[in-house]
Amino acid sequence: MKLGNNQGINLDKLKNIQDQFNDSIKIVEKNIAESITNKHKIENLKKDLFEASEKFIQAEKYLQDLKIKLKNMTT
Repeated sequence: MKLGNNQGINLDKLKNIQDQFNDSIKIVEKNIAESITNKHKIENLKKDLFEASEKFIQAEKYLQDLKIKLKNMTT
């Protein structure tokens, strides 16, 4: 009888460990999915920042050219 009772306890413990493992796997999968999403967001932000930087550089050049033209018009 003792052996059967221990097996019942061990099966309960095993089932509990299995459930905890499955819960942990679900959390890991969720975190991986979030990491992938965040990586894509970061890549998009980098691209947007690069494009904004390029536009800013173009605007600076345009303003410098405009300053030179205005200076030449007044002299």
